[in-house]
Amino acid sequence: MLYCYFTMTEPRKKVLVVDDDVILRELASDVLSEDFEVQTAQDGQEGWEKARAWLPDLVITDLMMPRMHGYELCSLIKGPNGLPGIKVLVSSSKTFTTDVSQAMDAGADDYLVKPYRPAEMLERAHKLLSGALPAAAAQAPAPAAATTPSPAPAAAPGAGSRQLYVRFWGTRGSCPTCNSKVAGYGGNTACTELRIGDTLFIFDCGTGLRELGDSLAAEFKGRPLAGHIFVGHTHWDHIQGFPFFVPFYNPANTFQLYSVHGAHGGLGSIFSKSMSLDYFPIPLSSLGGRLDFVELKGPVDIGGARVTFQHMNHPGVCIGFRVETQGRIITYLSDHEPFSRLGGASELSLRQDGEIAAFARGSDLVIMEAQYTEQEYAARKGWGHGTYEDAAKLALASGARRLAITHHDPYHSDAMLDEYIEHCRSLIRKGGGATECFGAREGMRMDL
Repeated sequence: MLYCYFTMTEPRKKVLVVDDDVILRELASDVLSEDFEVQTAQDGQEGWEKARAWLPDLVITDLMMPRMHGYELCSLIKGPNGLPGIKVLVSSSKTFTTDVSQAMDAGADDYLVKPYRPAEMLERAHKLLSGALPAAAAQAPAPAAATTPSPAPAAAPGAGSRQLYVRFWGTRGSCPTCNSKVAGYGGNTACTELRIGDTLFIFDCGTGLRELGDSLAAEFKGRPLAGHIFVGHTHWDHIQGFPFFVPFYNPANTFQLYSVHGAHGGLGSIFSKSMSLDYFPIPLSSLGGRLDFVELKGPVDIGGARVTFQHMNHPGVCIGFRVETQGRIITYLSDHEPFSRLGGASELSLRQDGEIAAFARGSDLVIMEAQYTEQEYAARKGWGHGTYEDAAKLALASGARRLAITHHDPYHSDAMLDEYIEHCRSLIRKGGGATECFGAREGMRMDL
């Protein structure tokens, strides 16, 4: 008599790897495929679509990705209308404690810092799927996700070259300051105006936004005004002027405000909360003008210009912008701590620093923060800001024609800034670069 024996084996657990870095995505897939069934996704949006369709047991996701970042992906998977039972391991080069805590608040079960040893990722995956959850840990740093610059759109048929200029309304970082020693460079926080013909762009809503609003009100004299506001991140020094922008209160005016989804919720809800009665006497709903919040997923085309964004290395969600129009490129980078600076030089961190330089490559003007001296940075490492040396290195790596240093430290007087910016110029010259370097001053206008 012939007896047949059947061995019942458990199906392999399913792991979805979500990362816009193709090298790391393939590495993780190769490592995990030995023990798990693996699929991959190249950004958060694709990751969310695959997670809903495939229902993996574990999602391993990067944080800074185009279209949808990892915080939002965590919130969607772990939220009340999410996908029950799926574990989430965040794998990111961002080592700021803010990012670790925000990832865990968004629903992550563990946090693994890049670059990691392949065996460590495999061990974390096994522990999460077996229920032996390790304590979340953070170690060394690395990169952010990049949006590849796209060619600027051609001008509309028959459209000639239009007036193109930049004007600085707020150049201070961290908090506004006012005394005679800073009057030359100004004390208002981040706000930069870009005009492309009749199209108005505004970058960041620091306290400089108030004076820009007064200027626009005087210029338009009650005529309808439309504008496009790009916010790199929502820390106080970049949104303090928002409630004081006079054009918001005119019912004839229309504005679109662009950024990415916040780490803890939608873009509109962040600004609404910033004007809640605990902080401000007038709620967002009482603004007279129309204000639309646009969460960026990729490039946008506005008035003959293409705007792309790039994730920066700063606590929380922070992006920079690149505007291409009329054969000119303006790049706005604030706030940023170089990856190799924070966690040491590695193949990964140097590649990520290269992505930032590539994002700015060929710019006619790069507007970039350089908040610290080398001595100050030694005591403030991990705060999310760079130095004058870092700005000089980016100028050399990107080949930018002009470099505007901004986001000045509130303790840096005019005399100190003159000295520091001259030092930055000398570093560029010694490096063989031809970039024109200057310090951004409130009221300064630059025609391009």
